[in-house]
Amino acid sequence: MWFQYFAVVLVVVAYAEGYSVGAPESACKDMIPRHPVPPQKKASPYIITTSTKEVKAGTPMQVTISGKTANDTIRGIMLQARAGDKIVGTFKVDSNHPLAQTMNCGVDGDTVTHKKHEHKDDQQTVTFTWTPPADFNDIIKFRATIALNGAVFWVGEESAPIKVTQ
Repeated sequence: MWFQYFAVVLVVVAYAEGYSVGAPESACKDMIPRHPVPPQKKASPYIITTSTKEVKAGTPMQVTISGKTANDTIRGIMLQARAGDKIVGTFKVDSNHPLAQTMNCGVDGDTVTHKKHEHKDDQQTVTFTWTPPADFNDIIKFRATIALNGAVFWVGEESAPIKVTQ
């Protein structure tokens, strides 16, 4: 019995460590991180907020992901802006950010993901700058997969809708 438990824990840690450098490209569309366990079904302890409910095309805005309590830290992340199922816009992430980096899910910088970091660099709140395309006119939502750790994560968390106008 203990051997089976230990083996399962070892597999979860190995898979989680395998994606410690960021989300795999295979997660770009469905945002499922390919951990060997299913996503959480209980309500997420994270909230996605934005600096505005309406933004002009080509104008940067802020998006923030926060844990509801001090224990709700972020170990892993994948964040996109979507109009329906289409990924739109680009993010700016400082190269010195302790937790995050951009990745390419079709366009360079269209997705934010975590990077390899120490547990002490897990954060309760992260804020990123997103810019819609200059010729864009539609409604978007920010969608995220957020991992507390390799075995506890939520897929498809969404912000309130944001109207992008020209």
